[in-house]
Amino acid sequence: MQTRAHTHIRSVKRLISVATIGFALFAASPAQAADTTPADNQYGAVLGQQSGGAGQSGLPFTGLNLVVVTGLGAGLAAAGVGLRTVSRPRQET
Repeated sequence: MQTRAHTHIRSVKRLISVATIGFALFAASPAQAADTTPADNQYGAVLGQQSGGAGQSGLPFTGLNLVVVTGLGAGLAAAGVGLRTVSRPRQET
């Protein structure tokens, strides 16, 4: 049986969750509406036009080091598994 306090707490948590998601969507909308990007301002490229040498193959360097991002993701996943393992109650046999 749920008491009134438990129902109130669940309602407050739900309200905070919805408000947080709504704020995140509202805050991100101006970024989606922007017509230009910092790269356009820096390099002055026309949309759809690629700049660079003709002999290049593959994707251009965007400044994001994927090895670091992959390492961070693997580290976070390992930390999550470790925390879950440590927090699990011990079973006596």
